[in-house]
Amino acid sequence: MRLQHSAPFDSSEAATFLAGLPPSPAIFVLWPATEPAPNLQPYVGRTRNLRHRLERLLAPPRQGVRRLNLQEFARFVEYQCVGSNFEATWLLYHVNRAHYPRTYRRRLRLRPPALLKVNLRNRFPRCYPTRSLTRDGSLYYGPFPSRADAERYAGEFLDFFKIRRCVEDLNPDPSHPGCIYSQMKMCLAPCFAGCTDAEYQQELGRAVGFLDTQGASLERELESERAQASESLDFEGAARLHRRLEKVSDVLRRRADLAGNLTGLHALILERGAEPKSVVFFRVWAGEILGPATLSLEERVAAPAPLDQQIRELVSQLVPTKPANEPSPTTSNSEESQSTSLPPWEHLALLARWYYSSFREGEFVPLGRSDDLPHRRLIRLCRKLTAEPGAAPETPHSAG
Repeated sequence: MRLQHSAPFDSSEAATFLAGLPPSPAIFVLWPATEPAPNLQPYVGRTRNLRHRLERLLAPPRQGVRRLNLQEFARFVEYQCVGSNFEATWLLYHVNRAHYPRTYRRRLRLRPPALLKVNLRNRFPRCYPTRSLTRDGSLYYGPFPSRADAERYAGEFLDFFKIRRCVEDLNPDPSHPGCIYSQMKMCLAPCFAGCTDAEYQQELGRAVGFLDTQGASLERELESERAQASESLDFEGAARLHRRLEKVSDVLRRRADLAGNLTGLHALILERGAEPKSVVFFRVWAGEILGPATLSLEERVAAPAPLDQQIRELVSQLVPTKPANEPSPTTSNSEESQSTSLPPWEHLALLARWYYSSFREGEFVPLGRSDDLPHRRLIRLCRKLTAEPGAAPETPHSAG
C-alpha cells in the first residue's frame, strides 16, 4: 500500500526536506531503501505534527541526547495527511496490514469485538456472548463496548424468553433432573422433554425477533396483550403486563447503541477532511467499513453541482465488491440468512473502539436497508464539520 506523498530522503539535505513537510496530523512510513520492496520492513508511525515528528526522527542527532534517530536508516519517506482520528486509525490499520501481515493485529492492539451469538446449528440453540466470528450459519449481534456489557444485556433480555441458558448439548431425557431455570419456569426445559422441538423453535423465533427489531416485537406483543386484558376487565393482568412492559423499556434504554444484527448494521461516518472545506465519508455496510471518499465543499468551482447530488454520487461509490445478503427480520432463521457473509472482525473492532470512546469525533448517521439517504441531515452535518470554530451555524433552509 502506497501513501499519498512520497520522496527519497538524503541525510545531507535533511533540513531542506524537513522544512517542506506540513505541520499536520499524518501517517508516515520510513523505508530503509530508495526502492521499497515487500521483503523490507519499514518504520510506520502516526503523528499530530508531521514536521515536528520527523525532525525528531530524521534530524542530525544531538550530542548527549538519547532518543530514537532514524537518519541513517531512512532512505525513502511516504506520508499522508489526515483530518481526524478515525481516518488516521483506518489508514494506519491498512498500512500495518500491508507491511506487517502477521503482526498487525498485535501492533494495533486489536481484539475481536464482543458479540452475542445464536448458534443455529444446535438442535436447541441458545444465545450467549462471544468474541469469535465464524461463518457457521449463526446469527451475530453487536458490537458491544465490552464482553461485560454483552453478558449483562444477554442476562437481562433472556429473562423475557424461555430458551435455555445451559451450555451442554442436550439429548432430551425424561429422567434428566433439569436446572434452576426450569424449576423457576424460566425455560421450556428441553433437557427432560418439557417441550417439543417445534415449541422451542417458536420461542427461539420470539427471542431472535426481539434482537432483530431491537425490542420492538416484544413491546408490540405486550401492548396488544395489555389492551386485550383491559378490554376484558382483567385489570390485574393489565397491570402485570404494564410492569413487564416497563421492564422491557428499561432494558432497552441500557442497550448498547450498535447492538443489532450485523447484517443490518448500515451507517455513514462523516469526518473532517485534511484539506480545507472537505468532509471524508466512510460507509458501514453490514458491519464492513468502506472508504474513505472525500467531498469538497469548496464553492469556487467552474460548474458546481448540488450538494445532495454530490453526496449521492459519492456514497454510491462506497459499495462492497460482493454485497452481503440482507434478509428481512422475518427470515432470520432461513438458510439464506445462514449463508450471509460476515464482515471482517477487525472492522467491527475499529468501529466499536471509535464509537464507544469518550473522545469520539465526527458524526455517525444510521441508515436503513434501502439506499435512501437523509440528504438534508447530511448536508447540515457537512457544513457543521467544515465550519470555522466560533462561526454561527447556518439556518436549515440554507442547506438546500
